[in-house]
Amino acid sequence: MAQVMNALTITELGKKAEVIEMPRPQVDESSVVVKTAYSGVSVGTEMWNAYGNLKFYGEPPFINGYQATGTVVEVGENLKGKYREGDYVAVFCSGAHAEYVKSRGDLIHKLSSEKSLKPCSMFVQPSVAMNAWNITGVEAGNTVYVIGQGLIGQCAALLARLKGAYVITSDISEERILISQKLCANWAIDASKSSALEAIQQKYPSGVDIVAESTGFEPLLNDGLGATKFNGKFVFMGFYPGDVKYNYYLAHKKQLRAFFPLFIGERPVQESIIRMIENGYIEMNKLISHEVNWEESAATYNQLFTKERNSFNGIVFNWN
Repeated sequence: MAQVMNALTITELGKKAEVIEMPRPQVDESSVVVKTAYSGVSVGTEMWNAYGNLKFYGEPPFINGYQATGTVVEVGENLKGKYREGDYVAVFCSGAHAEYVKSRGDLIHKLSSEKSLKPCSMFVQPSVAMNAWNITGVEAGNTVYVIGQGLIGQCAALLARLKGAYVITSDISEERILISQKLCANWAIDASKSSALEAIQQKYPSGVDIVAESTGFEPLLNDGLGATKFNGKFVFMGFYPGDVKYNYYLAHKKQLRAFFPLFIGERPVQESIIRMIENGYIEMNKLISHEVNWEESAATYNQLFTKERNSFNGIVFNWN
């Protein structure tokens, strides 16, 4: 097998990505190497890394991304019998946007068929949301407000509604609001036209049961706290790369309960999401707005460094 591969690579922090040749990952005794079918883009956390606010992959050039699907081509000695060449899998990995990816055995999930490859390449976002709701304890009959309708926020809204909650969402992107109205929420607020907090306070003067801030945008935290009822629950669902500030007194006087879920949760959470995607309960294909061939991936990715990023929803790169 060749020692190099095509990969979408960050070459200038916050400015530029290019498809160039990079070293192909080498299997070790506790990993598998996968021929990538699709890699899923995280317009949130992944972009912190692309801008250099996080240093998960060091300095440029580096391959960004962390979720992919494909076919197993090499199996490490410790994993033989558990995985075999030809298995369809979804993986969490370092450097997903490439022809080949490498993943540890505990971060690999077998898929039931080839048709699962595209939707399951975005399994991380609903896993983040499900892990958060498991920790928070969303129940049927709760009123839940999700701030932000990026893919994590959409998945959070969809999953809360599946649990029997009444779900409110907000965003400033018209495209995302339309998706939320159609697939995710009972009430979607266009925050570019009016204050979401004022709209919620008018309908729920005492606040709602649970509020989740899913964007990682610090200024929205106080709006979320303001929308939460006395003794309600507030979820830091977004990713915040450093220190954050919020109105402590607002949270204090309401005696709120705060939750800080850690990423994608334990393996059973991830497995449940894979099943829900494969069984159609989470319609990821409808949340994917752009499927892009790998040869055109750099042009699409570079738009994420501009205001055009708000016109994208789910993005997958096709490496077939």
